[in-house]
Amino acid sequence: MTPEQAVRGCAGPVGRLGAAWMFDATTDARGKALGLSTWSWYHCGRGGVLGDADASVAGAAFGFFPPALQRKAWDRGRAVLPVGDIAMEYARACADWGRRTLSSVPAAGRLADLLQMAAGAVEPAGIPVFAGWRALAPSVADDDPARLALGLHVMREHRGGLHLIAVVAEGVAPLQAVVSGRYGPANAQFFGWPQPWPDPAIATEAMARAEARTDDLVRPAFAALDADQRAELVAGVRALPR
Repeated sequence: MTPEQAVRGCAGPVGRLGAAWMFDATTDARGKALGLSTWSWYHCGRGGVLGDADASVAGAAFGFFPPALQRKAWDRGRAVLPVGDIAMEYARACADWGRRTLSSVPAAGRLADLLQMAAGAVEPAGIPVFAGWRALAPSVADDDPARLALGLHVMREHRGGLHLIAVVAEGVAPLQAVVSGRYGPANAQFFGWPQPWPDPAIATEAMARAEARTDDLVRPAFAALDADQRAELVAGVRALPR
């Protein structure tokens, strides 16, 4: 299997599974138990690897959220706990999701190893959230289902960070990118963007180019694996429980 085929083969399942745990009911309840709203838990948990920075720093790294919403979530969360502590709790929630969801996967350890190999080959310049999660993940858990869950999240942050770079290179503004992206205006509502929203057609072609550029930027991670390892990884992640 070529690196290009692996990029496309992993994009969907890694994107879905790398996000599923963040909005899982048990994960949300864990944040509530810490005194955090759903969005404070998400923003400070995911972005806390950046350190105790101003909300605008997390906004720059995430890219696609309304600045006012992100500031509100970030500042409310850091008033409850240091964001680094929230990130550690968030990582533990990811690990626990893996134990609940992926314990029946016989190849969990092998898939975790392959994801770690791919992540380890990445040059992290320009993708700080990925870099933070790659550094944090090994300290959280050493059992296979948890490692696999964290590996999926790390590689989701890899593609997500590179996609932001590709969108910026196309000159597409954040809200326009959201409404013109794969999930359309529904994503703008989910992300909390106030209406009116721009016409999705304005940037449809630019977003298609950004998606192709993202694939190109992601490719080196999968080029670090050999053809058999790439095929094994793609088949494995595509067979994971949804």
